[in-house]
Amino acid sequence: MERKHILIEILRALLFLSLGIPLFIFGLYGVITLYYGKLKKKEREGTSERNEKVEFEPFVSVVVPTHNEEMIVSKKIENILASNYPREKLEIIFVDDSNDSTPEIIQEYSKRSPNIRLIRFHKRMGYSPSMIAGCKAAEGEIIVFNDAGSFLDAQAIPNLVANFRNSNIGVVTGNDVILNVDEEVGKSENLYQKFYNFLRTAETRMDSTFYIKGEATAVRKDLIEDLGMCSETFDTTVGLFVRQKGYKTVYDPHVKFYEYTPLTHSGRTKQKTIRAANLVKVLWRFRHMMFKREYGKYGCIILPMNFAMLVIAPLAILFGFIFLIGLTFFDLSFSTMAWGILGSVFLFFLIFSRHLILTFLEFEYSLLKALYQVLFTRKTHDKIEKVISTRRC
Repeated sequence: MERKHILIEILRALLFLSLGIPLFIFGLYGVITLYYGKLKKKEREGTSERNEKVEFEPFVSVVVPTHNEEMIVSKKIENILASNYPREKLEIIFVDDSNDSTPEIIQEYSKRSPNIRLIRFHKRMGYSPSMIAGCKAAEGEIIVFNDAGSFLDAQAIPNLVANFRNSNIGVVTGNDVILNVDEEVGKSENLYQKFYNFLRTAETRMDSTFYIKGEATAVRKDLIEDLGMCSETFDTTVGLFVRQKGYKTVYDPHVKFYEYTPLTHSGRTKQKTIRAANLVKVLWRFRHMMFKREYGKYGCIILPMNFAMLVIAPLAILFGFIFLIGLTFFDLSFSTMAWGILGSVFLFFLIFSRHLILTFLEFEYSLLKALYQVLFTRKTHDKIEKVISTRRC
């Protein structure tokens, strides 16, 4: 009986610790981001990073990796050509590794628009190698990353470029506008984007944002010429690489791009698992930046807290449920009360904010799946594994 009592006390302690860790992480970073996202807003009002009086129209290279995009590549090209940026100061580089008619379609457009270039590979390269090849070939002072499945607002490129009037800014990333918000998954993704963009706004005001959207991001070319190869996702790697050099990486909500989310939750989970796995890999690669005062609040707060949210929190939640299951066999009265509390909380959010609870569960599941793949499998996450339902004409 004494051993059983000790075991029960240990399981209880581990349960409280496991469930307390994510509450502490999300609570602490929630307060920090709320401070910078809301309370510090008044201090920043009227203080723009841009100086609209200074003419600044550098030569820009838009780099787009493509793999079997014959269904939408024409729409993609027309979308970029419709950008409100001087055509003579804009080049569009497609880096293609397709086995369908995508490269032929691009070549046809290049005959009519000499600012369109095609780099073609005859084997599957993946996102990062394609982006590196495109950036090396780029002639622009500013390089804009774009995705075949997302469509730039006409003002996206001018708004990206405007931020670089500030010499301290090295990377600018944009705002994802969901097109299918009338669908089940689209509603959940739209809710997720609101939290995500608030977080990026707060991190930008604090120092620099960790979250870079490769669908609409711009970087000074001279800052990444020595980047070399990377096995992680290229966009986030660029953000950390540039911040490591002392330049800011900022989120600009005026830079808008449009895209569709998958039709199904399984498709959305696939997307988020790949993204999460790449984020974990990038954080591990740049772990030397954490808790280093030379990187300011980015190194001391933003990177450690994101590592905690992406790695520590989901593992703690998983182990918490494992300990609770264990307690069910040894302490039925306590575990019944615990299951009741958790069930009531879940039911409350399911009734009053269904999309919020589904988004949170989907996010945590994707993180756990990504961590499993990173730690225990050799699965790579750099191929352009699109979900077909996100490609709509």
